[in-house]
Amino acid sequence: MRDIIKPTIVLFLICTIVTLALALTNYATKDVISEQTRIQEESARREVFSEAENFEEIEELDSIIGITSENRLVKKAFKCLKAEEVIGRVYSIENKGYGGTISIAVGIDNSGKTTGVKIISLSETPGLGSKVQDEPFISQLIGISPKEVLTVVKGGGPKEEEIDAVSGATISSKAVIEAVQEAIDIDNKVKEKGGES
Repeated sequence: MRDIIKPTIVLFLICTIVTLALALTNYATKDVISEQTRIQEESARREVFSEAENFEEIEELDSIIGITSENRLVKKAFKCLKAEEVIGRVYSIENKGYGGTISIAVGIDNSGKTTGVKIISLSETPGLGSKVQDEPFISQLIGISPKEVLTVVKGGGPKEEEIDAVSGATISSKAVIEAVQEAIDIDNKVKEKGGES
């Protein structure tokens, strides 16, 4: 009986110490991680809408579009301001890719044209799904104002709504395209309901 109790107690103590060390490390670094995430998101907003001088979060997004954040891909929306005038919006979006969540920023000007698309973070397969953040895929999504729903095609298409998927990464490509489509759809609702001013 003693042969079992001693190793059990030692194992319990080791697990307790390791758990406490992990908890303390998490507690000590959570503010730093949060600040780094905020800086990345701010940088992405500036990249997808470089004309903007300031960004102001649209706090009432749920009531403007009538969809709660749990039921949509767009998590945050920002007015893009230049000389105190709204010149567009930037949307922070999260969608499920092949390897996990893909965080994306999409800028849309007042005419409904995408000004930029930036992958903030992803955990897709290196060399395959991770190529959704590279050229030429990402550039297909910039400068478009589709009249129809964006679709994935092989080899590209004649319409701006037809987006050529990354070879071998159809799921990741669709995740990014769905995110951009939702940003466009929500932007139309925001403009319709007068939430842009």
